[in-house]
Amino acid sequence: MKAMLCSPSLYFEVKCFQAYEVSLLQELAYQEWLGLFAQDIRYRAPLVYVKDQRQGSLSALTDLMLYDDNLETLELRVARAKSKKAWTEIPPSRLRYFVDPVEINEEQGDLRVSSNLIIYQTRLQREESLFVGHRIDRIRRNGDGWKVFDRYAVIDRAVLPSKNLTVFF
Repeated sequence: MKAMLCSPSLYFEVKCFQAYEVSLLQELAYQEWLGLFAQDIRYRAPLVYVKDQRQGSLSALTDLMLYDDNLETLELRVARAKSKKAWTEIPPSRLRYFVDPVEINEEQGDLRVSSNLIIYQTRLQREESLFVGHRIDRIRRNGDGWKVFDRYAVIDRAVLPSKNLTVFF
């Protein structure tokens, strides 16, 4: 039997942090959302390959990824999303995020948070996309809050359901 991995108070604190992030993403408050990341953020989403077994189904850290960003490239993505140049987001998508922590481990004073993730995106009248997967966040205390310094999001599909990739994981 697996033991409880963190205290209920720590779980609630992490869950509140995630709920705040979700509210910012759903409100398209991307500038404020960027404030949740540390200066040294590494933000990655690997490609998923169809294989006979689960091992080796994710792209290696040196391979092409859906996202492989730092704070500077995330800021560029946010600036583009807010501009009129992001024509695939005019009018903007309606988004719903569901993030639920499954495992929280302390590692050298930081937290490793493994969460299930569902993102529902709808555009115009009939365009719908569903992104289902998991993400692993490494977060550290910053004053009285948290900052994400590493995000690794895996979408459980080899072929993404949308015409373009405009959502943040």
